[in-house]
Amino acid sequence: MTPFKAFRNFNDPALRPLTGVRARIHPDSAQYFPGDGLPQRIARALCARKAVPVKEVFESFEFFERTRRRARATEMADLCCGHGLTGVLFAAFERRVDRVTLVDRRRTASFDTVLDAVASEAPWVTDKVVYLERSVEGVGHALAPGTAIIAVHACGVRTDRCIDAGLATGGPMALMPCCYYRTAADAPVALRRALGRRDATDVHRTYRLEAAGYRVDWSAVPAEITDMHRILIAVRA
Repeated sequence: MTPFKAFRNFNDPALRPLTGVRARIHPDSAQYFPGDGLPQRIARALCARKAVPVKEVFESFEFFERTRRRARATEMADLCCGHGLTGVLFAAFERRVDRVTLVDRRRTASFDTVLDAVASEAPWVTDKVVYLERSVEGVGHALAPGTAIIAVHACGVRTDRCIDAGLATGGPMALMPCCYYRTAADAPVALRRALGRRDATDVHRTYRLEAAGYRVDWSAVPAEITDMHRILIAVRA
């Protein structure tokens, strides 16, 4: 069983099932985030504003805790970012991070709510975060060399386009794939048959990254949050 790192009180078996709830986080949920630490204060601010679904809060915080030391860089990009919480967490907690570019086709209303919540406790984030409305296709060439790439649930082959971006910038990557529809098309048939599409896809992605000079590790957030919980972490060897 994968432990919770960001909010360790949720390792209580009675609380773990609450972390995958898809309803919006609510002011009443603030009771589950006691304490004066910055993560707890930010979580309570998200509760107060009903910013995003409960699942999204835990997904972003647990992904961040597992990738922050290896995926961070001065410049970062959160691709297919949606509400942008994951990228904003890097801006809030990592002093080394000077700029986070959030990329998605459309800036969502929930992003403004998320940024307001985090900025209420970490006001420096507003000077670090930029939202870029565009496709992830070819975005690596619009980013500074060395930019770190993160992506939480970039659907299907969009995760592969995020890898393209990371290879273009040459920076570290941390990716949580999902929705493996139409993926692994060029993976060996034997892998697809023996492992299934999901595992075959990520094995194939791992080989691709290793061939490009990266060292790849697999990690995961707790399965109670999402069944698509694998994280691929790739750093230049």
